[in-house]
Amino acid sequence: MPRDLIAALPGRTGLALLLVGAALVWWGLQRTEPRAEWLRVEAPSRAVAGQSLRLRVHVAPLPEPARVCADLHWKPSRNESGGYLAGGGFKAVGREGGTFEFEIKVRPVAGLRFVTGIIFVSRTGSWRDHTLAAATEAIPVSRTALEPAELRMEPLRLQPIENATNDPPRPAAFPRWLTALLFLAAAVVAWTNNRAAKGSTPAADGRGWRIMAVLAVLAGLCELCGLEAWLGARLRAMARAEDVYYLRIAVQQVVVSGIVAATILLLVVVWRARRSRRLLLAGLASYLAISLVNLSSLHVIDQITGHSWRGLSLVQALKLACAAVCLLGACRHRRGLRSPG
Repeated sequence: MPRDLIAALPGRTGLALLLVGAALVWWGLQRTEPRAEWLRVEAPSRAVAGQSLRLRVHVAPLPEPARVCADLHWKPSRNESGGYLAGGGFKAVGREGGTFEFEIKVRPVAGLRFVTGIIFVSRTGSWRDHTLAAATEAIPVSRTALEPAELRMEPLRLQPIENATNDPPRPAAFPRWLTALLFLAAAVVAWTNNRAAKGSTPAADGRGWRIMAVLAVLAGLCELCGLEAWLGARLRAMARAEDVYYLRIAVQQVVVSGIVAATILLLVVVWRARRSRRLLLAGLASYLAISLVNLSSLHVIDQITGHSWRGLSLVQALKLACAAVCLLGACRHRRGLRSPG
């Protein structure tokens, strides 16, 4: 890292601002996560195969009278669904809402380890015309009788079930290739800046340009090879294999919060670096942040960055802008070296 950039790094104050910024971003992400505000569900901490599971459902006031329904789906692991297991029927609910209890038998099937409650509101009691729906967290299934403490009703975490939408269009490959080309061009210009500066500037200045050239080459290769998509697929596969994929939302929120706060602090540091390097450093830092946030695949972020225009997604457009800024910064310094002044 260039010495002037190291000197610009803040101390304890910067670390405190980083923590505060991460906490604020995390709080904002928490507020934007979809929630089932119309529903609260209570159940024992465990279910028993072959016995009934009691679900206590609290429904908030509704726009019109309807029927509230409760089903059970089974899971061989927390991250896999085995589909429908048993139904609990429906109960009429008025506009004022109310509290309802369902007794649903946990039918023993091969591979049963968890059950999930599917609660939905429908005009007829059929899933086909449901208006609201939510799934409970996975409830472990036991093969033996429960202790009295495990029969106590406890609140369950809920996840709204959104209506299925069409898959987003596949992003075009050309913007990614163009982004890679711009990064590689910026690397070439940065390397020539290092060679042009020899003998006229301190050795540390040339070393800084070499480091930035290498970073630009790495960014270009990542885009050219589609490393981000490959790495994301591998991480998801590993999480599912270890049965920890259900923890992804909490991990994603913490990761995104840290990335955003660190990027803001890093851009402040970049602004204090030498003027000739600001654009190139800012472009590289922004590209890294965008890639890491996109790799985290947080639902709220995906909804925003998933928008596209004729195959050009928002996230790819931002990366293309970062590559263009890097090239512009390197060319500006190159023109400064050539000018007589």
